Amino acid sequence: MIQFRCWFCNRGYWKPNEQAGERFECGCGRRARVPYRSGGSSKSRSLTDWLLETLIYGGACAVFAFGLSFVIVTRLPFFARDFTPVIFATLAGLVAGAVFGERALNWVGQKLRDRENE
Repeated sequence: MIQFRCWFCNRGYWKPNEQAGERFECGCGRRARVPYRSGGSSKSRSLTDWLLETLIYGGACAVFAFGLSFVIVTRLPFFARDFTPVIFATLAGLVAGAVFGERALNWVGQKLRDRENE
């Protein structure tokens, strides 16, 4: 038996192992997916959901990386005319946000907070 909760309303479910990966409609009206292991995520994403999430988090990480790298590069005297690191950091932020999503943004934020609290 797989034990999990609805990603939206937090209602608990027990489903047999044979139903792992199947989608169903929760009592709250949202689509949910039976995870492959107990306690896993039950969020069911459509292609549109996946595309929007990739664009939003990829764009947010790219903007964040651009701003951070621009501030760093403009303060360094030996990078006065070369903005290649800014372009590279922006593309790296875009890829990290698109691949890792919210986790990438949270990781960078946690690193900055840890450095601030030292």
